[in-house]
Amino acid sequence: MAIWREALRRSELVAAGAILARRGLIRHAEGNLSCRLDEQRVLITPRGVPKGVLAAPDLVVCRLGEAPPREASSEARLHLEVYRRIPLVAALVHAHPAALLALEHRGGQVPDPRDLEEGSLLVGSVARVPAFPPGSGELAHACAVALTDSPVAVLSRHGVVAWGHDLWQALARVEAVELLAEVGLAGSGGAR
Repeated sequence: MAIWREALRRSELVAAGAILARRGLIRHAEGNLSCRLDEQRVLITPRGVPKGVLAAPDLVVCRLGEAPPREASSEARLHLEVYRRIPLVAALVHAHPAALLALEHRGGQVPDPRDLEEGSLLVGSVARVPAFPPGSGELAHACAVALTDSPVAVLSRHGVVAWGHDLWQALARVEAVELLAEVGLAGSGGAR
């Protein structure tokens, strides 16, 4: 049964990566996705592989409590810390959506999800994580703490991280944050 579950999770991650790339929520090799395989193992996208051309064998298995393999995503520490700290997380998506980055560049913040029905239903609340070096232990810890009380965290100038009870819920939350960012940009006069 575990073999079939891992094969299914690999297929889901590949499909979700293609969706993120097709919808412009990630570009090239940026962003990363993962899902929990069991209590000790996580499946994550690899470092440097564009999500639109990702294949199931490219995905990397990481173990909670161990250093991630070298070929794992540069944000593997962040993913592993969230899974370690929050047992109910089944999947995690980290993306760099254009409207969100543009809104932050202009000094704006994502509007309150309660101001948009779809945002409220999908996101609930949005935590903010200050700037830390990408891939750092500080960023991993800050994200895990923020995601303990919220399913979504906007990382200062580094995109968004969303968790879900499955991969599709995490993906939908990322899309909802990008919609909120588009609303925020429209309210501030649009993108530059």
